[in-house]
Amino acid sequence: MNYRKVLVFWLPLALSWLLMSFEGLWIQGVIGRKPDAETQLAAFGLMFSLSVLIETPVIMLLATSNALSRDRRSFRVLWRFMMGVNVFVTAVAILMAFTPLLDFYLGRLLNVPVHIIEATRPGMKVMILWGAFIGYRRFHQGVIIRQGNTRYIAFGTVLRALISGSVATGLGAITTVAGAVVGAIALLLAMAAETLYTYIVSRPDVKRILATAPNPARRTLTQLDALRFHLPLAATSVITILVSPVIERGLASMPDAAQSLAAWPVIFTIFLITRSGGMAYQEVVISLNDSEAQHRVLRNFTIRLGLALSLIMLCFAFTPAILLYQDVILRVPAHLQELVLLGAQAGILLPLLTTLQSYLRALLMLSHRTGVIYQAIVIGFVLTAATVWGGIGLGLHGVLAASLGLTIGMTVELLHLYFSYLRGRAALRLHWQSAVAPSIGN
Repeated sequence: MNYRKVLVFWLPLALSWLLMSFEGLWIQGVIGRKPDAETQLAAFGLMFSLSVLIETPVIMLLATSNALSRDRRSFRVLWRFMMGVNVFVTAVAILMAFTPLLDFYLGRLLNVPVHIIEATRPGMKVMILWGAFIGYRRFHQGVIIRQGNTRYIAFGTVLRALISGSVATGLGAITTVAGAVVGAIALLLAMAAETLYTYIVSRPDVKRILATAPNPARRTLTQLDALRFHLPLAATSVITILVSPVIERGLASMPDAAQSLAAWPVIFTIFLITRSGGMAYQEVVISLNDSEAQHRVLRNFTIRLGLALSLIMLCFAFTPAILLYQDVILRVPAHLQELVLLGAQAGILLPLLTTLQSYLRALLMLSHRTGVIYQAIVIGFVLTAATVWGGIGLGLHGVLAASLGLTIGMTVELLHLYFSYLRGRAALRLHWQSAVAPSIGN
């Protein structure tokens, strides 16, 4: 175990997250070149954040599968669990797309202007199966990562990015379809293709798990165990994503609501790109932390990685690179560019905080203490919301308050995770002991 092994394991996962971030950038670039760009950028941002909110119960299926899919019995239990969660998120997506629930959520709760709600609705109808595709894909990605085949994750994301970019570019060039709908079609088709690819390449790893007898040193996994492990993680995802509507509600209350709502998706995409390496790091720690020696290597790598990613964000946000990005790549309307610059510069610490957060969350998952992760995200959510709304009330611009709110919320959440980990390090040692226990042959 050394830094090179960690780097080789992490790079394909980081590339996958990075390409997913560029997917949104590419689509935003297409929308920015179509008529009514301001409204359609806002609608695409709302559609995407709402779709992500709906599919939050499936996001952590990757971590659950990676941590618990060790043998044929646990795999079968988790597969049935995954299918049940997929049915649930699909039902919610249908209700949101085809009932007045969308008007209540965007209009009554977020106070989004009516013309932006109407621009959001068609895209939501296109996206009803998006969450189920993600759930199926992430479950099998967890199996692939557990077996060490992280390169397949990167290949799948390359396929997805190429399809979404090609579909968006083609529809944008040869049709008059609204920009937000173009984005929805591109996202859905690309996700369907990546899901099929992931299913195919995971077959050998799934067969290997199905041929593995249960380890007598581990407790037999049940549906209730899966629910207890996954529920705090799913709740964590829900609360994490709820930060977006809280921010959007604050931006909608600004005098320049339409401009703020259009600028925020561009800012958030910048954050996704620079945080992508840190987001990918959680699965590295879950997969490779099987001894105290490995733990020390991962800890040192975490600090170096987080600092490097925040340095990249600093160089991007405070040099002409961000102006080139907005003007040449995305064609962001000129009157929105100052807002994007303001929000991006206030978020330079987010990549470092994200990397440290992924590291500590992974340690707590390995210790089977996922409830602590939920507690931390609740604290972070409350502080983020308070900072955003308090900052707007004190006269800060909404995008600045949003970036500062994310930074403050993640910092306090990180402190809670760290001190909780220190109090329960014995549970991690038990994980190391079970990791080296002998298992029954195939």
